[in-house]
Amino acid sequence: MAIELSGWIDKHYGTPTTDLPDVADPPDVPPAVVAEQLRSTWGLHQKPIKSMLALLERRGVRVFSLPAADREIDAFSFKYEGRPFVFLNTDKTAERTRFDLAHELGHLVLHETTNMNRSRQIEQEAHDFAASFLVPADGLYAQVVGKLRLDDVFKLKKYWKVSALAMVERLYRLEFISEWNRRQWLIELSERGFRTAEPDGIQAEPSKFLTELFKLAREDGWTSRAIADYLRESEKDLDALVFGLAIAAVPGGGQKSPAVTGHLKVVK
Repeated sequence: MAIELSGWIDKHYGTPTTDLPDVADPPDVPPAVVAEQLRSTWGLHQKPIKSMLALLERRGVRVFSLPAADREIDAFSFKYEGRPFVFLNTDKTAERTRFDLAHELGHLVLHETTNMNRSRQIEQEAHDFAASFLVPADGLYAQVVGKLRLDDVFKLKKYWKVSALAMVERLYRLEFISEWNRRQWLIELSERGFRTAEPDGIQAEPSKFLTELFKLAREDGWTSRAIADYLRESEKDLDALVFGLAIAAVPGGGQKSPAVTGHLKVVK
């Protein structure tokens, strides 16, 4: 259904072309280095990524949400006719979703030709890519001064928009903290409920691409029923696929959509 919807989108609207580097299965380049190179190529410098979802959408990645029945997994990705697709479990925290997006970006960049039966090594490579892509080492080195305390983790995780657990792991991998600190902090965070939630976390990132797309579609007379009929699917399934941003979600088509950066145009 996502592939069919993507085809409908490309048929009716000019959309961002795919812009992912060709770094499939590099034999000697560590995933962390590939992540740093990609940040440089995309001009992200050593700053936090404002929105992972918007970043991938601008680079031509089609991101959809998983139906509730399929949410035992976190995320998965693939390419179809050159177009990358990512599917997300939207029940996760916003911080976890950002990491999942970076993880799947790692798979798309690193493992295009890899067998889909992903090994533990393949998953670890995507994990290392995601950690470096979201929290670049040089940026953290420039930011951290002196001995760290657990309270510093909360400041750092909010700045980089990652989970507290992910920040502790990143600090440990870059040798800012000891194994003892890591264990003690993870225990304390778990006791505070950070294993299952992210107290005082960030808000979920909206799909700017889909928001703008359906705004244009409404203006062109496309109702959610019309799109669903075109795809021979139900409106309910369409809405589940697009993060609840289906056209029917705006009563009468008159409600204003959130302001978004323009990158769509109608195909004449």
